[in-house]
Amino acid sequence: MIPYNYKNPNSAKYVKRTWGKHCNVLLFVSGDVDGELEPYVPVANSTDTWTLVHKGLIHAFQMFGDKADWFLRAEDYNFVVLENLRYMIDHKKYLPSQPIYFGYELENIYTHEPFIFFKSGYVLSHEALKRYTDLSKDLQNEHCVHMEGFTEDVELQRCLSYMNVTTVDCRDELGHETFSPIPMDYHFIEGYSFIPWLKNLSFKKVEEETVPLSSRAISFRVQYPPEMYDYYYFVYKMRIFGQFLPNSVEFQPQ
Repeated sequence: MIPYNYKNPNSAKYVKRTWGKHCNVLLFVSGDVDGELEPYVPVANSTDTWTLVHKGLIHAFQMFGDKADWFLRAEDYNFVVLENLRYMIDHKKYLPSQPIYFGYELENIYTHEPFIFFKSGYVLSHEALKRYTDLSKDLQNEHCVHMEGFTEDVELQRCLSYMNVTTVDCRDELGHETFSPIPMDYHFIEGYSFIPWLKNLSFKKVEEETVPLSSRAISFRVQYPPEMYDYYYFVYKMRIFGQFLPNSVEFQPQ
């Protein structure tokens, strides 16, 4: 599920033309319809991210709850390697019936509990999204009240925590992160110095000068959305001599 600002739909289009081809279902959420970005969830006249996500999650479960086990919410500037996501879920033996969600973990400075950094994307299990959808229908509850302009990741964690949905570890066997919290332009050069607060707020503390990134990474942040064509080429099209890679989805920049 990709929320995007309908006043600037181009970034979301790069998703659909590249890694979005590898999704089982690709759903866009916006305040207005765009001819290329279908199917989409209409949210009238809104560009507020949390509003788009809140309504999009409910719609996603209502429309695809009987077809999908896992629900990925990504930004229109994320590049996601779906095959690595599927591998990680299978390798860790996570089940859609478990009330869990995962991504890059930050620490809530007030509760000291982890929550998932939405700018890196995150994944909800079927059971987690079911609980969120069910409680959102209860207009009397005080824990999942949607307020426009609030911070998505903190509000989502507050709601999910009330329903006993917990974060789980999505790092690889070396303890390296699979969801990158910073743009790759800065990852290997400036690291934490580019975002000083990240080292303090990361839930999994490390001694390195940057986030240790897995060789089976799942989600990247792209500074310049047309670079998704570059990512797609290097991930899915380029061949390394002596190593076999199965045929990928045909790709043609538009």
